[in-house]
Amino acid sequence: MKEYLIAQRYASGLNAAIADESKLEMVLASLREFAELYEAHHDMRTVLANPTISIDIRRRTLDEVLAKLASPPELARFARVLLNRGRVALLPTVADVFASLTDERLNRVEAHVTSSMPLDATQQQKITDSLTTFSGKKVRTTSEVDPDILGGVIARIGSTVIDGSLRARLEQLENALLSEEM
Repeated sequence: MKEYLIAQRYASGLNAAIADESKLEMVLASLREFAELYEAHHDMRTVLANPTISIDIRRRTLDEVLAKLASPPELARFARVLLNRGRVALLPTVADVFASLTDERLNRVEAHVTSSMPLDATQQQKITDSLTTFSGKKVRTTSEVDPDILGGVIARIGSTVIDGSLRARLEQLENALLSEEM
């Protein structure tokens, strides 16, 4: 929990350092790419996060990685701060928190939609429009197929679940019938 709170402070600092909202998406994409690379490459993690390796070697390594990724200057400065303060291991968590802060700042939310069958573009758009109206924010949807819900859709926005599945309706009907029998 302590590491998450520290990562949250760094992500908030990066968010505050980017005054131009049009740059947020670019920085977020680069931060995610860098975090994924960091998680995927053990050797890079070992070099960047190991305090027994000289700071000059770690800085050169970081600069090379950032140059190959063509990272925006805001991210490059931020990554150097993490390295200099011995917090580069927080990079994946910082990326997750920064993504949430970016969504909040851009007044958008991520919705996860589960359907019994694949949705066509028109159906996806109708669901996205309905969720936009419901949430009052721009909605980005991801979807998955789960035949166990029998029909309809289940939408999750943050901790809110909108269950319009046939399975849920059948369970409600069953509970209503059982309560009448008593």
